[in-house]
Amino acid sequence: MSAGVQEIRAALAAGRGADPVRGLAGEEVWRRARERPASAAYRERILARAAGHARTPLAPVPFSLHRRFAEDGSRAAYDGVFAARRRRLTDLALAALLDPGADLAALEDTIWAVCDEYVWALPAHLDQLLSPAPSVPHAEQIDLVAAETAFTLAEIRRLLGARLAPLVAERVRREVERRVLGPFLARAHWWEKAETNWSAVCGAGVGMAALHLLGEAEESRLAEITARVLAAMDHYLAGFGADGACREGLDYWSYGFGHFALYAEALRRRTAGRIDLFADRTGKVTRIARFPWYAFLSGNAVAAFADTQPRGALQPGLLGLLGRRFPGLPAVPDAWLVEDVLDAPGRWGAAVRSLGWEPPADGGEPPGPGGYLADAQWMVHRVAGAGAWGFAAKGGHNAEPHNHNDLGSFVVAAHGEPLLADLGVGTYTREYFGPGRYEVLCNGSQGHSVPLVSGRRQHAGAGAAARVLEAEHTGMGCRFALDLTAAYDVAELTSLTREFTVTPDGLTLRDTYAGAAPLEVIERFVSYASVELPEPGRAVLRGARGALELVYDATRWRAEPGELRHGLRDGSTAPVRVLDLRATLARGACEVTVTPLR
Repeated sequence: MSAGVQEIRAALAAGRGADPVRGLAGEEVWRRARERPASAAYRERILARAAGHARTPLAPVPFSLHRRFAEDGSRAAYDGVFAARRRRLTDLALAALLDPGADLAALEDTIWAVCDEYVWALPAHLDQLLSPAPSVPHAEQIDLVAAETAFTLAEIRRLLGARLAPLVAERVRREVERRVLGPFLARAHWWEKAETNWSAVCGAGVGMAALHLLGEAEESRLAEITARVLAAMDHYLAGFGADGACREGLDYWSYGFGHFALYAEALRRRTAGRIDLFADRTGKVTRIARFPWYAFLSGNAVAAFADTQPRGALQPGLLGLLGRRFPGLPAVPDAWLVEDVLDAPGRWGAAVRSLGWEPPADGGEPPGPGGYLADAQWMVHRVAGAGAWGFAAKGGHNAEPHNHNDLGSFVVAAHGEPLLADLGVGTYTREYFGPGRYEVLCNGSQGHSVPLVSGRRQHAGAGAAARVLEAEHTGMGCRFALDLTAAYDVAELTSLTREFTVTPDGLTLRDTYAGAAPLEVIERFVSYASVELPEPGRAVLRGARGALELVYDATRWRAEPGELRHGLRDGSTAPVRVLDLRATLARGACEVTVTPLR
């Protein structure tokens, strides 16, 4: 919802005196938070960690870590130290809100140290990383983390108020102004027009910091910032199709739409309801809010397409807000909720709202059987009951946000495990987002349950696009057929189609090939589970709690199990098992039935 500066100024004037964090501020809010049974485990973790932080010196951020990305492309060491500082900051501030008599010395020291940092943006996001005189000073470059840091410090300052030492509070104001608010107004930023999570997260960070720090005397500056943030939010929403699917994956829905939502709620309160980003007459925002009910398959196993984790977790504060603003959302199973409100990067906004805001209401209709997301070309089906399991497959194209070369990729999850898996996100490095992206196992088609044809993987680019031949979903099953020919640069390949047929009993996959000459075909199936071959024509993928049986024609297809290594988001590695079915054919089909074993 773009709006002119004068319109925004009028809305801000109408809301003078309103508190953008009225649902988080005040002793009564935190008394209820201390007594809420649903968040008891969250509180215990926070208070225990905060006590540990108070006894532990803060780790430095040395230059040797700052320069590491420029030297070898590694992000893990710097990002880890930086994230630990943000987790410490969030834990100590949350503990202070939960305990009105808490000693704030450790928190104030941490705030002071964050204000001392050379830069708030991550080295991987800095232009001219090692230049002593970059064209834009490093401290003024606004990335995701810089914007979040400004928002975090400004909101902690607002919520703790007079409990913070005046000098600490004033230093927060000055550093946020110097590093974020002033630089934001001084120049345009590429992410303001990004149709990805960047526009939502950076925009919300800047916008929230401005709402907290700019009072009535600076309302004209606040209006100017708000106008640009609203334009950025329009670009963010433009990145979604009408179906509301987040092609960046569930984790980036939580990150991007989570920031959009908390900013929308704060701005609505600050403008007395005159600017409401949720009030979308097209229904698109409502459909975006419903996306998680398509992403989860079984337990917390999700359709891990693009850069997302194979298991999902949602913040109860966000879900509670969405339930209040979008009545009629289905129930939220406990398995979908985070085990800890503090995530690995230590993000403040979601964590404080999951403690202070009311959680999702109990009851409501259970999640439905899924459906078809036509713009993203995702088909999702969940089978309920004693033999509950879930399926998801995708078409799309190979130039999507956080793209993987994965046309025709699919997931089958049972007993809460992704047994036929999409590996999801990998270890972020320079090459992960550089020319070598598709050599990384989880990004290239070699790490997905899709064919390899005559030694060729799927290629990247918008030209590698699936053509949907059939997409039918009912309460009892679905059919989904795709033409994948355009994804393969194989001169001899004239046609490759993939068909999925899902019933309550299982899945039938059929790939049909036509070639001008014989094709060497590998039908690859990817799993974190073990692969057993008890007899020709039959394979079993066995996880910790469940298993899948795969049946194929052993007279035409030769089975070869193997093991690869996948670099996880946290920098560690995990074994990945593959089952390759090999054959040479000019024309023909591979049909595999996949049955969850109860």
